[in-house]
Amino acid sequence: MRRGPTVVALIAALAASAIGCGGSQTTTERNRPKETAQKVPKLPAGWKARRDRSIGYAIGVPTGWDASGHGDRVLFRSPDHLVAVTLTAARGQGAFDVSVERFAERALGALPGFKAPLEPGKAKPFRGTPLEAVQTTATGTQAGGLEERATLVVLRRDRLVNYTVAVLENAEHPGSELDRAVALRMVETLRDLPPKGAGGR
Repeated sequence: MRRGPTVVALIAALAASAIGCGGSQTTTERNRPKETAQKVPKLPAGWKARRDRSIGYAIGVPTGWDASGHGDRVLFRSPDHLVAVTLTAARGQGAFDVSVERFAERALGALPGFKAPLEPGKAKPFRGTPLEAVQTTATGTQAGGLEERATLVVLRRDRLVNYTVAVLENAEHPGSELDRAVALRMVETLRDLPPKGAGGR
């Protein structure tokens, strides 16, 4: 399965977008709302809750999916490796300077590793979450020749945290559609968890 180069590029792109939008550092503004942990919703049978205080998130992980940390990012993979999901969190004030719609479109359009820049569709609401959330999708051919479908979801909680989640799917394999649906269901379970050392726990 030819996924390595694109996954690495995807993680790098999300890191760049986080840095460009304020990074993952917490702001010390006095008028900043108090960040408190959100409860993970009831999960499907067999799923397990994953809580990460280094990045600051909680999420339900489907049965058989792998999760691995990469600095200030986390990578999830479906059991058959047809779908990869990356997640980053930005808490710097600059993360909220643009709307979630524009943030999503910019981040998806900036993903490297494709023969031609991706052309994001108009961002639309992402349902099933208490966070302000949108998604946008584009399909392209990676440098290695594999056709991939990329979905970028941005989830925001007030002016506390901006989560960027990218779902990368092997568009050439029919089984990837089911994995993608499971991945998006996973994103619906994402909740805010203040990072270790942050105030307002």
